[in-house]
Amino acid sequence: MINVIGIGILLIYMIILIAIGVYGAKVSLKTSEDYFLAGRGLGSIAVFMALFASNITAFTIIGHAGFSYEIGYGAYGYVIGWSIFITPFTYYLVGYRSWLLGKRYGYATQPQVFGGIFNSKLISLLFLILLLYYTLPYLVVSIIGGSLALSTVTEGLVPYWLSALIIIGVSLVYTLPAGMRGTVWTDIFQGTLFLVVAVFLLSAVARALGGFSEITHEIVLDNPGMLERGLSPELAPINWFSYSFINSIAVIVFPQIYTRILAARSSINLKRVSLYYPLALAVIFGVSTLMGVWGSVAIPGLAGKEADNIVPLLIHQFLSPFWMVVGLVIVLAIVKSSIDSQLLAVAHLLTDDLFPRFKKITSQQAVFWGRIMLPVFAAIAYYVALIQPAAILSIAGFAFSGFSVMLPVMIGSLYWSRANKYGATAALVFPAIMLHLWYLGILPQWTTFGFMPVFPSFVLATITFVVVSYLTPAPPPDQSEKTFGLFDSVFK
Repeated sequence: MINVIGIGILLIYMIILIAIGVYGAKVSLKTSEDYFLAGRGLGSIAVFMALFASNITAFTIIGHAGFSYEIGYGAYGYVIGWSIFITPFTYYLVGYRSWLLGKRYGYATQPQVFGGIFNSKLISLLFLILLLYYTLPYLVVSIIGGSLALSTVTEGLVPYWLSALIIIGVSLVYTLPAGMRGTVWTDIFQGTLFLVVAVFLLSAVARALGGFSEITHEIVLDNPGMLERGLSPELAPINWFSYSFINSIAVIVFPQIYTRILAARSSINLKRVSLYYPLALAVIFGVSTLMGVWGSVAIPGLAGKEADNIVPLLIHQFLSPFWMVVGLVIVLAIVKSSIDSQLLAVAHLLTDDLFPRFKKITSQQAVFWGRIMLPVFAAIAYYVALIQPAAILSIAGFAFSGFSVMLPVMIGSLYWSRANKYGATAALVFPAIMLHLWYLGILPQWTTFGFMPVFPSFVLATITFVVVSYLTPAPPPDQSEKTFGLFDSVFK
């Protein structure tokens, strides 16, 4: 049980976050660009930690550990397989050209960038709707994971509903006043905290279970399937390909990730991220994989959503009160570093891309309405999190799929001058419909040819984008010149 010292550590952690928010509010300018993009002044360390910490969610330390608990060490390659290289590559592939457009034309969100490329309000609206729709379930993943951890470690003293309320509430306390500057500063603090301390936590769990050799020996005797790739159909080559594919390409589409790239001070910052990111990703997923596999012999018998609780259970059952608190702080740091950025990204989309469609608002009014939208969307996410609709991995898989299917339009828009608004519209709508038909079971599974629905949806998006663009009029020369003239001047 958490003692007085543990409560003190938790309070100190919360106070630091709140203090960062208060200070961030004091130095922030009362403009939309400063509130939502930190004045486009993020340096290399800030960009890296903002991207890394925002992308590491409850899916990483809670959901992935639960997945590893069920299928073994193969879960590591299943999730991180291509991500370790392709994800940072997409930061540059998509991010650099988007950053150039944002710097030149003042674009601050995906709807603005891609609506601007095609000079189309419809494209802008479609990006807005789809991003909001897929961000909600991904936000819910973080809330569920953090709430399960807090409730479990406190032995129910802090019930699940109150845990979720505390996590969202503290995130709002430092995000509301300081905007992106506050969330990025907390990303640096929390990202460093969970990246470094998670390794020590893993060592503490290993010692409590008898050491690495003893744990491995127990796995060989009691659950040797953890060492076999074929334990679960999830690890069949076609599924491995599908999930590694989706997990590696979806991240750049997340609005909280994309806006952080637009907020970089220099393009050099984006290049450096490609060097740091793979190492940090390998470490944190390694920790969650080991915790899940070890938990399969230390606490056997969990299934489904119960397996998502394996990390908090290991901390609660095998560690001292001090390590219990440290472990809880790590989990909270991971989930909160994504919750705040997701909430801010949603508020940004609403105030910059939805409200101006009905009434022109000033930069100061955008900040005001952004602060209103933050708690509104947080309340919606809180309600959904109370329902706990499915296992964390399942929720994340749906959200990742939706984001991934939008990527062909993003890449094609930035690299193909013949692409037009008709192809982009068709490629955003048709594959999204097909994705839902597969996920809802309306279309038979054999129509995916064994792949996860995201892969055929992605292929459909690519084909639709190219074919419809060729069958319809080319974009006007002045429209193409606005985008590709800029790229030509930079690269030539």
